[in-house]
Amino acid sequence: MAVGRRKRRKLGQHFLVDEGIADRIVEESGVKEGGRVLEVGPGRGVLTRRLIGKGAFVRAVELDRALHSELKEKLDKPGVCEIEWGNALKFDFDSIEAPFDIVSNLPYSVCVALIKMFFDHMDKIKSMTLMVQSEVAARLTAKAGDSAYGSLSVYTSYHCKTERLFTAPPTAFSPRPKVESAVISLKPLEKEPPVNISDKEAFFKFVMTCFAHRRKTIKNNLRDLWPDQGSFEQSLLSAGVEESERPQEISLDRFSALFKEWEKSSSG
Repeated sequence: MAVGRRKRRKLGQHFLVDEGIADRIVEESGVKEGGRVLEVGPGRGVLTRRLIGKGAFVRAVELDRALHSELKEKLDKPGVCEIEWGNALKFDFDSIEAPFDIVSNLPYSVCVALIKMFFDHMDKIKSMTLMVQSEVAARLTAKAGDSAYGSLSVYTSYHCKTERLFTAPPTAFSPRPKVESAVISLKPLEKEPPVNISDKEAFFKFVMTCFAHRRKTIKNNLRDLWPDQGSFEQSLLSAGVEESERPQEISLDRFSALFKEWEKSSSG
């Protein structure tokens, strides 16, 4: 196997080769003439060309030097498309005029880290249309009570409206991944976050603690955080949470209520 191909597999790159799916991704994105698009991991440019064809300005960030050079030679054109070499996890979001859409077939190995980074810049983003592993798509779009629901689901629902659009089989890529992929839509919420949290970082650490042992009840996961059993039971009652419930049954608003109860118990 060539060194370049080994490197690309290490980066989690599976190039989209199905023309019909590429067309559908761009259509689902809603990108129009005059729009601005950030694309992460353009690979061989199958989405990039279509986005340019829509009349949008495209900023594409590619880490693989060979692919970057190839795309820069073929597609880079001032005012039309900029092909940038670099690690997208270090991308300067102030370097592209906002608002912009993100349309990408994300590298599997870093897709969750990239999406969390996108969430940190939601004030600049209009929408995200992303190809990810099907399992990750399920976690990102799951609702309370779904088997895939977890801390990532809660984190995502705090930041945006989610929708699973369609599934892509392994045959749509080269090299073929061992799993199915899915295209999802993530749209920043137009108003304030759905719950009012004083300390967002502390809240999501609290949620992750709730999911530390998925098969355990919320009581078994959290009771040691409270000063005593009585205050814990009162907090559950106030938040509308049953001690026998498991974390995957608890919605964002009830996690928020329970977190606020924990803050009060900790400060008291």
